[in-house]
Amino acid sequence: MVRLLPRLKNLRVRRMWRGLYPMTPDGSPLVGWNTQVQGLLHATGMCGQGFMLGPGVGQVVARIITGKTAEQDKVILQGFDPYRKFGGQETLK
Repeated sequence: MVRLLPRLKNLRVRRMWRGLYPMTPDGSPLVGWNTQVQGLLHATGMCGQGFMLGPGVGQVVARIITGKTAEQDKVILQGFDPYRKFGGQETLK
């Protein structure tokens, strides 16, 4: 970074921001097809749990795309439905 912007050489960094932090009201991700944009599949909003949830969500998304979802996927996807009611609070705290 200093090589790109030499003026930063004497800058002391106390905090850093690495990007977006997608968050839903209940803390659960959004996984499912968009009802208004054909072909758009949501798999986002994992808050700070993306590293933990990412591999499993990736597997479920692959099954959704290939049309090979199992009954257990349907139960999970009900809780992650992008159009669910957001009445609760974050459950992964």
